[in-house]
Amino acid sequence: MIMRAPLDLTADEFEAAATHPFDIPSGEAGVLIERLTLRSVTRKPPLPSFDRERFSLFLDGSRTDIAIDGQEVLLSHETMGQMRLFMVPIGRNPDGTVRYQIVFS
Repeated sequence: MIMRAPLDLTADEFEAAATHPFDIPSGEAGVLIERLTLRSVTRKPPLPSFDRERFSLFLDGSRTDIAIDGQEVLLSHETMGQMRLFMVPIGRNPDGTVRYQIVFS
């Protein structure tokens, strides 16, 4: 699977890929730590003299028994490939699953 660079990722790509989950695999083959569902992409206004698109991803985890601390994680996606991104927990959903955020700025 192709490893994607964070600077090459766009808000449009994530919005188009929202129908498939983002998986966080462990180092062991075939073991899934967490499966994330993209809930929203929030775009931010551009900064003067900065040509990088600014946006945030809000994702819901599938488990209630763990919360992944703020750290760089390997995300694997059916159509987008693999990417290493910094993700932080921002709260719990009513069903006990964890809500996460990834910021591109």
